[in-house]
Amino acid sequence: MIETSQFQTLVAVANAHSFSRAAEDLGVTQSAISQSIKNLENKIEVKLFRRAGKRVFLTQEGEKLYHLASEFLERMSDTLDEIKYEHDEMAGKVRIGTVNGIGRSWLGPELLPILKEFPELVVSVDMAHYEDLVKDFNNHKLDLIIVAEEFAPPVGEKVFLSEECATLVYPESIASKISNDITLDDLAKLPTIIFDPNSPMYGAWCKNRYGKIPKKVNIKFAMNSHSAMLQAVSEGLGVAVIPSHVLNRSPLKANVKTLGTDLDVVNGRFCLVYHKESFELLRVKTVVDRLLRVKNPLLESNE
Repeated sequence: MIETSQFQTLVAVANAHSFSRAAEDLGVTQSAISQSIKNLENKIEVKLFRRAGKRVFLTQEGEKLYHLASEFLERMSDTLDEIKYEHDEMAGKVRIGTVNGIGRSWLGPELLPILKEFPELVVSVDMAHYEDLVKDFNNHKLDLIIVAEEFAPPVGEKVFLSEECATLVYPESIASKISNDITLDDLAKLPTIIFDPNSPMYGAWCKNRYGKIPKKVNIKFAMNSHSAMLQAVSEGLGVAVIPSHVLNRSPLKANVKTLGTDLDVVNGRFCLVYHKESFELLRVKTVVDRLLRVKNPLLESNE
């Protein structure tokens, strides 16, 4: 049977790429680290690390065991937290998952007052793709998630959070080429910043505005970060369609132009999903209640 301490040693060495540094991190001797890894390798009869100069790296087999060990240690830590803190205490960890745009523009800033009010509360926010968020939620790695309604898992309690709107932004340098009556062909010829080639937001905006999607777009830059897209627009690289809440809460808002809110497009409905049993914890219930307090947060600005 593999011991928890061996998992801890494996993760420490893998993260540090060094036996000596792992020993410092764990507060033990280097010989103890070496012996622990050697015993683990003998126990499972595979080599876990390979040397490259003064650094060590996981073997293919080591990578598999590392992921198992990391997940086990994380789950154990979360379980101990749940045992340690009472259900009616504002202490312990709340694990939240959402996508990058919402996490950075709204959720992160929204959580800061809660953390200041409850100093013993710990909140972790994972920002990932919908499929990964739903998978982690179903595996109880997350207490609640904020996702587009169509991606909401069938398990858990679902509450509508807000609609998200998309808006077209462009720099001052090409303002003379853009107006409310710009044609679809002329728009598609402009250098364009997109989230990724398969991102539906640009196409959805065009579909709503013109009734169709351009066959070809002059893609200048693709970056799966709405903040980075906005940065690119502010530096004059092209036009982009981004969530309005990202624009409204960004300090770069003054550096770009839009066609006005009349041409904003509803990009989707977002909901908050939580485990019913997690809602019995005061810390989870309080965080959920606070997040649902603001009506349509993805439509409001920070002004």
